[in-house]
Amino acid sequence: MPKKRLNTFERDILNEVGSMCAGNATTALAQILDRRIDLHFPKIEFVTAEKLPWYISKHPEEIVIGVHMHILGGMRGNALLVFPKKYAFDIIDILIGPFENKNDAPTEIGISALKEMGNVVISAYLSSLTAFTGISAFSSTVNLTSGAAKYLVNLAFAGLGREDRVETVLIEAIFKE
Repeated sequence: MPKKRLNTFERDILNEVGSMCAGNATTALAQILDRRIDLHFPKIEFVTAEKLPWYISKHPEEIVIGVHMHILGGMRGNALLVFPKKYAFDIIDILIGPFENKNDAPTEIGISALKEMGNVVISAYLSSLTAFTGISAFSSTVNLTSGAAKYLVNLAFAGLGREDRVETVLIEAIFKE
């Protein structure tokens, strides 16, 4: 199937929807963390799965922690929320207290906290997207994986055919305290 190029109007709409979704996710994240969270305007790009690891991390072999959910229903796809390992442990510290060993993998309670936070953020995005488009969609159960950025991308897009050529919509939202 030939690639469709978005015109300026379509890109503007996608940016607006992405901003609205990111705003709702920021509100949800602030509520779960019980802190003020600022959002840096999300950047939206179309990227092949092959190039996605370099957008996630400057070093695709760097260990990151990702929350992954399948999107099902009238809209299909995958949602992947990725954190550098250090930031994942910072979030765990905020949610459950500073007792995780930051040199190892998160404990079961740390994993549970990250999965719940990822579920809240991804669900807020999805809820905004379905409200805006009128297309019903729901998410699968949440999974948490750690490993190289390259590995997380391969896992998220497994089973979609030529994984390296799968087009993705990358919404890079930076949440800051």
